Amino acid sequence: MTTMTTRLLLLLAALLWGALAAAQPRTSTYEGTERGVTTRIVLRVDGPRVEGAMQEGTLALGLRGTLAGQRLSGTIVDPASGRDLLPITGELRADTLVISVQPDAASPPRMLSLRRVDAVPGGAPAPSGAGAGTGAAAGSLDAAIVGRWRNESQINSPGGAGGFASFSTVRTLELGGDGRARQSVRSAGGGGNWSSQGGETVEFVGRWQVRGAELWVQAEGTTGFVRAGTYRRVGERLVTENAQGRRIWER
Repeated sequence: MTTMTTRLLLLLAALLWGALAAAQPRTSTYEGTERGVTTRIVLRVDGPRVEGAMQEGTLALGLRGTLAGQRLSGTIVDPASGRDLLPITGELRADTLVISVQPDAASPPRMLSLRRVDAVPGGAPAPSGAGAGTGAAAGSLDAAIVGRWRNESQINSPGGAGGFASFSTVRTLELGGDGRARQSVRSAGGGGNWSSQGGETVEFVGRWQVRGAELWVQAEGTTGFVRAGTYRRVGERLVTENAQGRRIWER
């Protein structure tokens, strides 16, 4: 076999493998925060068909539609009844999902950009959102932030990514003096002729420590700490910040 023939066969094999890989169903997770509300979408793409789940706090909705190139069109769905709630359009790129939702004819479309977060350990944010990397340096506890903290956000019409008339989220962050940490969330939303209210959802359980002005956490059942973001005390408030945004906590 000649060198040219070998190269042609290798090129053909590579093209065939790429086509087969592109044809396989793929599932990706995206997150974005707007006005203090974090939207999480798990999207499964199977050829032109798209289906998935959207979560904002404890409020869970479905999503279905079609994909033509990078253009996405579909609807947000009530998972209990299967009823279409709101139309949705968007663009699906390699690491970004941009969606547009119009709650009603009188309101302008709302745009939200979500970042792909498949690599986040455990698939759930640590306090104030998960960071990147595992550190080997030893940390310590900061007595100034030990205690129970509360972060509350309220959005009125047109609301978050789902176009809700009203959406409230209350997060509770517990940083124990023994190094234990726990974060939970409660939320409720509604619009038009429907509403939904969820109970408490635990977002994180594990351990915490600080390294300089950074907060590091270790999820229960994992080894090693990961960076959760920066923190600072402002009067009687705790401010945490990372790539997903800033949160202000009160006791």
